[in-house]
Amino acid sequence: MAKVKLNLLNIFQLRINKKSINYEGKTVRDVISQFLSENREKLDVELLDKDKKKFNSHVLILLNGRNIKYLKNYKTNLKDGDDLYLSYALAGG
Repeated sequence: MAKVKLNLLNIFQLRINKKSINYEGKTVRDVISQFLSENREKLDVELLDKDKKKFNSHVLILLNGRNIKYLKNYKTNLKDGDDLYLSYALAGG
């Protein structure tokens, strides 16, 4: 199991009232599942998919600065010291 830091940005930091949480897991799915089981009631329904087991497509999950959609998504393997980031996609002009 890899020890990783889950960094919470924007709406996640406001809802959970923490900047980061340390987790252990083999894949991104392991860490996100733990986070959701601990914090689901604090998150807006709009952030989750219909099964409430994953985030919707507007949520960005970055592994060491890279979007997991361009890696192996939730199946992406983790290693000790990795940094995961949770952010809601923002746009502006």
